[in-house]
Amino acid sequence: MLYELTSKGNHEKLTKTNLKDIGWTEEDLESMLIENIHDFVSERSLMPIFKQRRRQEEPDIMAIDNQGKLYIFELKRWISDKENILQVLRYGQLYGASNYEDLKYMYNKYTEQDELSLKANHCKYFGLDEPLEKKDFNLEQNFIVVTNGMDQKSLEAIEYWKSQGLNIDGLIYWVYQIDGKAFIEINRYMPDKNKLDYETNNYILNTNYTNNKNSHNEMLDRKIAAAYVTGWKEKIDKLQEGDKVFLYKSGAGIVALGKVEGKRKSEEWNGKRDDKYYVSLTEFKDVSSNAISASEMKSIRGKGYPFITTMYSIDNETCEKLEEMINERI
Repeated sequence: MLYELTSKGNHEKLTKTNLKDIGWTEEDLESMLIENIHDFVSERSLMPIFKQRRRQEEPDIMAIDNQGKLYIFELKRWISDKENILQVLRYGQLYGASNYEDLKYMYNKYTEQDELSLKANHCKYFGLDEPLEKKDFNLEQNFIVVTNGMDQKSLEAIEYWKSQGLNIDGLIYWVYQIDGKAFIEINRYMPDKNKLDYETNNYILNTNYTNNKNSHNEMLDRKIAAAYVTGWKEKIDKLQEGDKVFLYKSGAGIVALGKVEGKRKSEEWNGKRDDKYYVSLTEFKDVSSNAISASEMKSIRGKGYPFITTMYSIDNETCEKLEEMINERI
């Protein structure tokens, strides 16, 4: 529930609406979720591999985790209904037997790149030591029903199927209108509760130096934060104006700090249109000649960082300490 804090000690509960009333379609919601899936699931938990095509009997969104398990999302604009659960189970029946080649075919359709290897990209996406075997993909399915609110009957149905050993959960959203503007609130889905990721305004971004030195150099020269290729570039969409971004060079450490300015932009990358997303950074501080090493970073946080991840958030205390170190090295 969302409340407006009207004055000191007073508050007012805001009235909910729905997507139909604000003119949104199920396809609009699907596009928003697929483009921002990392905001709705815990960091690095799921890799999107497919979204529904028009007039096809297909799930709205499909994704896989680091073990190759399949996650099937079914979206509904209206209030939760038991039919939503039956529909997602229907997709489980249709796609539960899908083998690696079937998933690769859907992934290539989603990315519009027939040459992409699902095995190789999955390995890179999750930072695995070696790719999964083809036989290890889709050994288990998980079902997520995304609905506008969740009624008691739907909750009871989900709990019943879970008690029978089915991996099923609900992801709930609410829509509000405030001063003529529409807002959506979405609960976060976490397949692994131990991977809870908090939302802050501070991020560490890997400059992709290992894979492409030009991308690293461009970020420093142009004072930007960028990510490349479908499945990774969408990370940049999490950044909002005023967020702090530390640029991390593999093998060296943190080489720069900047504050996001303006909206996300896109450019051609390796001959593919809009395959690079980036934001401009202001108040830019370059310490590449005296980078903050991984061991120094660990000493601040008390534990390691997921360096193979394209971008991840850090808490305010860690951000402040890293910024202090940068200021001392300028």
